[in-house]
Amino acid sequence: MKPGKASAFWARLWTFAGRGFVVLLCAAMSPPTDDSAITHEAYQPVLDTTRARFKLWGTRGSTPTPGAQFLRTGGNTSCMSVASGGELFIFDAGSGIRDLGLEMLTAPPRKVHLFITHTHWDHIQGFPFFGPAYVPGFEILIYGAEGFGKDLKAVFRGQLDREYFPVQMEDMQSRLHFRHLTANPLRAGSARVSWEFAQHPGATVGYKIEIGGKKIAWVPDNEFLQGYTGSPGEITRDHPLALPYAAMIDFLSDADVVIHEAQYTPEEYPGKIRWGHSSVSNACVLMKLAGVPRWVVTHHDPLHDDAFLEAKLNLTRQILEQIGHPIPVSHGYDGRTEFF
Repeated sequence: MKPGKASAFWARLWTFAGRGFVVLLCAAMSPPTDDSAITHEAYQPVLDTTRARFKLWGTRGSTPTPGAQFLRTGGNTSCMSVASGGELFIFDAGSGIRDLGLEMLTAPPRKVHLFITHTHWDHIQGFPFFGPAYVPGFEILIYGAEGFGKDLKAVFRGQLDREYFPVQMEDMQSRLHFRHLTANPLRAGSARVSWEFAQHPGATVGYKIEIGGKKIAWVPDNEFLQGYTGSPGEITRDHPLALPYAAMIDFLSDADVVIHEAQYTPEEYPGKIRWGHSSVSNACVLMKLAGVPRWVVTHHDPLHDDAFLEAKLNLTRQILEQIGHPIPVSHGYDGRTEFF
């Protein structure tokens, strides 16, 4: 066969074979026309919202932060809720408790437990705007540690003084009960709540709630390794600097998830020592020494916008890897909900 004729022959053969291949491929990919060939049902799962869950209503520290640069993380101050069945447990009453209260008002009145870590402004400033406090039928049990400069009830009443606010505690029509922490752990409904003193100016505690088979720790204000600016890799459980914090380390050691602060970067911390908040590196050490399996960072500094916090979170992960404790860590944000 001459070269020109051979080329034409192979071209015609390829065209024929190629068309056949396309026909076979299309036939193989065509859906069955017989409806009986479909034997499965469509999978359409529905979220079970009756499970126990926690929700972060405020994750900012010190003062609320409105503004577009804070939208991703949010700007409300400290507040978390834990719900299980018909029970509700609230931790701190920063500005985030206002939105929680609005949600609660869509359901019938009930008993709720409110645990206050301490009475600094960013942990109680939302209470005057907590709608259920004004509604008959709600019963609110408020817990706090002894040792505050004033009685717990007096602090809450004081922020409702006529000099600061147009409504007084007498105008709140719910049943309010103030209780100092005594038993440890204590029973609140079906939950078991324990507490431990934190390193922070004034009488400050962290809480751990056990419910639904899980333990969740809430420690938004705690200056671990106060004053230490060295390498996190140098600190071991038996290091002299860690020994004063043994109680907090043990307290967190059996938690399934720890919600704890890391307000300052290592560069910022030397100028903030004794302000009552941890550096990122020191907080990482605490997570390692306590064997924490998962960490949610809260109490973000009001100067840290979303872009800064993203970089800070990556630094946190880097430090955890460097000290040999690469656990899942994420930043809390207003509205974050987790079921368990």
